[in-house]
Amino acid sequence: MLSGIPEAEGKYWVDLEYRICAEFAGMPERRLQYTWCDGLLPSQYLIDEHEPRIIGKAWICNGPIQYEWDFTLFLRRRFKSRDEIDWPSLLPTCDKTRWLALDERRRYIEIEPGLAVPDPA
Repeated sequence: MLSGIPEAEGKYWVDLEYRICAEFAGMPERRLQYTWCDGLLPSQYLIDEHEPRIIGKAWICNGPIQYEWDFTLFLRRRFKSRDEIDWPSLLPTCDKTRWLALDERRRYIEIEPGLAVPDPA
């Protein structure tokens, strides 16, 4: 687990890493199907702002090559503290898609669980 992060939250970040890998594997762009996530490190918890979100770094790999990307995880509502967050509810299930957006040029990922929709496949 991630050092200094409560257990439930740490489990979330690891589960999200694997969920991102599965989302990459199911993308229609063949070149992205070989992309995977090797970890997420949250750095700023802007959870009580107008646009509640968590930002940090993601390690995104294509084959053996690894790059550091920025990520933003958008939350559905504001929270007064991290202890209020229901971490499991932020993890899109395997039958949902369209919650992950990429900007490859900027090396940036947006994660918005609230946008997840059933996967038609």
